[in-house]
Amino acid sequence: MRQTNAVSDPVVTADLLGRLDRLPMTRTARLTTVLLIVVWVAEGFEAGIIGPILLIVKAPWHLTSQSTAQLGVASTLGILVGAALAGRLADRYGRKVVLLCGITLFSVFAAACAVSSDIGWIMAMRALGGFALGAVFPIPYLLLSELLGKRSRASVIATASAMLALSYIIPQLAALAVIGNTPFAWSWRILFLIGGLPVLAIPFVHRHLPESPRWLLLNGRAPQAQALVERMEREAGYEDGEGVVHSGTAGVAQAEYAAYSEPGHQATALLRQPLLGRFALSLLICAGATASGYVVVVYAPTLYAGMGLSDHEALLATAALIAGGVVGAMLVGSLADRLGRKKTFLIYSLGAVAGYSLLAMSPNASLSVCFGILSAFFSTGMVPFSRLFTAEQFPTRTRGTAAGWVESIGRFIGGVLIAGSIPYVQTTWGTGAPFWIISAIFLVCLGPVMFRARETKGMSIDQAGAV
Repeated sequence: MRQTNAVSDPVVTADLLGRLDRLPMTRTARLTTVLLIVVWVAEGFEAGIIGPILLIVKAPWHLTSQSTAQLGVASTLGILVGAALAGRLADRYGRKVVLLCGITLFSVFAAACAVSSDIGWIMAMRALGGFALGAVFPIPYLLLSELLGKRSRASVIATASAMLALSYIIPQLAALAVIGNTPFAWSWRILFLIGGLPVLAIPFVHRHLPESPRWLLLNGRAPQAQALVERMEREAGYEDGEGVVHSGTAGVAQAEYAAYSEPGHQATALLRQPLLGRFALSLLICAGATASGYVVVVYAPTLYAGMGLSDHEALLATAALIAGGVVGAMLVGSLADRLGRKKTFLIYSLGAVAGYSLLAMSPNASLSVCFGILSAFFSTGMVPFSRLFTAEQFPTRTRGTAAGWVESIGRFIGGVLIAGSIPYVQTTWGTGAPFWIISAIFLVCLGPVMFRARETKGMSIDQAGAV
């Protein structure tokens, strides 16, 4: 729990932060990354499974456009609340404990969807599972950004997040395996039951996943943070343990503790400048990335089926889109380190606009698949970028809260208002209309981010988030 009466010494903190930030990828960092990738894969399966299930049950259950949309966004509605609460809880009680609780709960509710074919029951379980997923979505980004040094932060977060994008292929492949090979009454139940398997990994994750060293330092647990830093130094061959405090780190640490100890400061920190402006920019990027992600994951199978593809062809086409998105997500981190955050954002935004515009004008299904892959390359790549950007905008004391609210509001805009309206928009204005909307969103976001965002390339996470 938070220990405001026993915060770590800012001098000790500055020393440990400097030592942590200079480290290369160590065994602990790699294991943490792998564990969080496993969490992301489980999270991605649970979030993405509804698309193939909608494809399986839409005709037999006689789902209307409205009921399809409601079932598609039920999980998102839970995520909105869960993410907003989880960020604050992660700042108060730690990143690790909130993550473990989220994994346990979303696994249980995923399995519970398989026990009844009642649409109301499934929607309720998806909403509750989404509430737990909300605790999972932002925290791996927080843990990685607060553990990794500046040399590897962007590239590792992007690569790990690409595995989250890749995990969205798994529901498509699982659906391909059950369609035609199992009775309808069992096919969709099996997919939901697979979503409950991550609970089995909880003991291993609990044992081997470290808590954020920056959160430990801020909450008066310097001995634990020091032990973690020293272990990583030994793994990297840095035996001297010599302090390497950057000239600005000590001042950042001192300001962080002064603000953290101020009564009532945390409750309103995000409502004051400069954090309010940074929050708005983070939200713009997250909303665009989320909206495009939902188009690919939730509605691509039914959109392609509506263009005349068979169910199997629609699932394979969706898998191809996701694979293109994985490549885009893997490259965005290295580009952000080489070119800078703002230039990378410009390239990916313009690429997404071009891809979705071509997709909207596509005359046939074959070209739609090609343009869909192009769109997914750039728009899916924006997902890890948006989370990296958010993590770098805020100090440790508010990073979790900010990330949670950005995730919550961004998903409301992109995953409920925009994605939830896609069936209606498609029915009213045609198949290409949703893609024009996504293109417009990326264009709207481009100006404010390019002109107002700070460039954080080459900064430690502490310097990037300093106020």
